[in-house]
Amino acid sequence: MLNGSTPLERYGYNLTQLVKVEASAPLTSHGAVIHHVFEVLQRRTKNSPVLLTSDETGRWAIVAEVIRRMVKGDAPLPFCSQQVIGLNYEALFTDLSDDTAIRQERIEQVYAPLREKLARSKPDSDEERTLLDALFLWPPLEEWIAPTMALERLQTMFITMHQASGSFMLYVDHLHRLVGGEPDTYPIDASTLLKPVLARGQIQLIGACTLEQYRQYIEKNASLQRRFQAICVPAVE
Repeated sequence: MLNGSTPLERYGYNLTQLVKVEASAPLTSHGAVIHHVFEVLQRRTKNSPVLLTSDETGRWAIVAEVIRRMVKGDAPLPFCSQQVIGLNYEALFTDLSDDTAIRQERIEQVYAPLREKLARSKPDSDEERTLLDALFLWPPLEEWIAPTMALERLQTMFITMHQASGSFMLYVDHLHRLVGGEPDTYPIDASTLLKPVLARGQIQLIGACTLEQYRQYIEKNASLQRRFQAICVPAVE
């Protein structure tokens, strides 16, 4: 259960509790899609499905049915004990401070000494390799310095999910927004954050967007696309 004012509460909706309250009837359509969603979620890698459809009502109905089966115990383990949190874009972008310059200064303070040591290190030495790893490999999730406040808020959500050891899954409707798809309204590109946390299995999510949005903002980024499994949702008469 969510207790207190956690990042998941501040920047998300508890969709599991919502589905419990609504007590909706089982979805009779899209059985193959729902089966595919659970199949992808059970993988060891590339285990974050993305529903591709322009029907926003339809894709929410699919996600709600996935959650309903988790609540009822009709889903594969360990999903029956998980809660699904829906990302709240409006909360993520409310009352942002323009502190980019301060954050850049913090990043420089961390990496400037490493660059100086690298310049003095011997080529092909163990010290050089260690410094190169520190400079160019993505740091632990908790140690990453987010360049913007919106990314830091998303980072706190991911940290909470990771520390809860698989208790939560994230649902991100309009997934393209997180990777620069609507910069005027939602100025964020979380690709740098998403790629390592998904590759390391620190979080798991279900995304949704249109096929066009997926092709334009996710598929063209090969390293990002490798983290997701696209699922095309057929139209239902």
